[in-house]
Amino acid sequence: MRSKKPILIAALAVIVAVSALIVMTGCDPSSGEEQMAAAPQGELCAEHQLPIAECFICDPALRDPERLWCAEHDRYEDRCFICHPEIREADRLWCAEHNLYEDECVFCHPELREASAGCEEEACGGCPGEEASTSSSAELWCAEHGVSEADCGICHPDLAADLEPGEGLKIRMESSESAVKAGVGTSTPVPGGSLAGIEVLSRVSYDQNRLARITPLVAGVVQRVPADAGDAVSKGQALVEITSPEVASAKSDYLSALANEASKQIAFEREEGLAEKDLSSRQAYEDALAEREAAASATKTARERLVYYGLTDTQIRKITETRSTSSSLVILAPFAGTLIDRDAVVGQAVEVGDVLFTLVDLSSMWLELSVPEDRVSSLVVGDPVSATFDALPGAVAHGSLTWLAPGVDEQSRMVSARAVVPEPDPALRDGLFGTARILPQRSAAGLRVPADALHRFDDAPFVFVRLDNDLYEIRRVGLGGTNGGSVEILEGLKPHEEVVVAHSFTLRSEFLKSRLGAGCVDH
Repeated sequence: MRSKKPILIAALAVIVAVSALIVMTGCDPSSGEEQMAAAPQGELCAEHQLPIAECFICDPALRDPERLWCAEHDRYEDRCFICHPEIREADRLWCAEHNLYEDECVFCHPELREASAGCEEEACGGCPGEEASTSSSAELWCAEHGVSEADCGICHPDLAADLEPGEGLKIRMESSESAVKAGVGTSTPVPGGSLAGIEVLSRVSYDQNRLARITPLVAGVVQRVPADAGDAVSKGQALVEITSPEVASAKSDYLSALANEASKQIAFEREEGLAEKDLSSRQAYEDALAEREAAASATKTARERLVYYGLTDTQIRKITETRSTSSSLVILAPFAGTLIDRDAVVGQAVEVGDVLFTLVDLSSMWLELSVPEDRVSSLVVGDPVSATFDALPGAVAHGSLTWLAPGVDEQSRMVSARAVVPEPDPALRDGLFGTARILPQRSAAGLRVPADALHRFDDAPFVFVRLDNDLYEIRRVGLGGTNGGSVEILEGLKPHEEVVVAHSFTLRSEFLKSRLGAGCVDH
């Protein structure tokens, strides 16, 4: 701790963290000196709430010469949050009216002055104006509104962004008659009964588990295209034929491997017979056995190469029977479905991975859903889903929820979900937008309130709960489904609590007035 004049230590110890205290309008130093000369001992500077004889804001001689002074805002530079907003501590409550931390503001909290009156240099925890007040923001009391400072929604509406369901901030009205005069009405929530549906945006897409992109696994040239886009094809039906030297080489290698394996098998059988009659050495028998096994392995490898290129067991058997080494490769449909796209023409040179056809099984479709993050808690896989579309009047797609994403999109604050629609209407098209209603099936434990009782701040849902004639709480809640003019509350509300259902905009305005420019003590 740096040394200071005894008079400076005494002056600053009186205010602890208030040494950085300022008011936006500065003092006239000359008038300050006149005040100090005429002031009785112990009288406070009205503007800075310091003993006039010790006010280092009025009297530059009392300032710490080792610290820079911000003349524009009458405070030390290392405590000037206006010039240096980056040094403000984000986790401490802030008094926007006086540009101080709440636990340092003796204007709003005069009790801090008395609490620090006996502070000595050793017990202070550091020089005044440095880090740290000994008061905790949780202990501060908002005398203006008669609630804990940390719970005061009028002074600190920004705290609402960090609330969890069931947590809230207090809102004190000017009098016990204020709410009545404003027409504020309350009612208790109604038991949820059967859960209502949740309406979300949906988009139709192909079932990706029933979609295939037909590509060659060997380079070649298209010779024949017996299928076309829009065709309904069966499993194993020929789609396209290509010629490739690699295919011919693979067939030849396979036939050679088969012949070699047959030769080695004959040699092994001969050595085995001789060994049984003790007419051949054991070594010769084992060599023949090893050569047979190696030949069988080579045959298997050559066959796997043909399978990799897409040949079926039937096609490979035909090669064995006909001993054909043609370069032709016929690509077949892997399952029954509809060809929705074609990119293959005769004479086209194709490479490995080029998409020649897109095949999809239209016996099911997907509904891609976007669910608000505060509605997900009521949903489980298996919940029924129905979707309607403006482009298809009267058409309804029925399915069930099959997937809920584990994360929330940072931009939209939506949770992705998916439903499968079996046997969809043929008119349903990939890319079609509509509105889906999810019907939660889990046991209804929620409470219903009118939809008008629900408010959103920073995209989170809140209701106003009456605690007393002049005291209300803005409460974060978790939502379930909606049905007509009511909304279901799954978290944050109890059956006996009174929720504001009429003229709640009065409380909303009271809560937001500090954001609109009114200070915490302005009315």
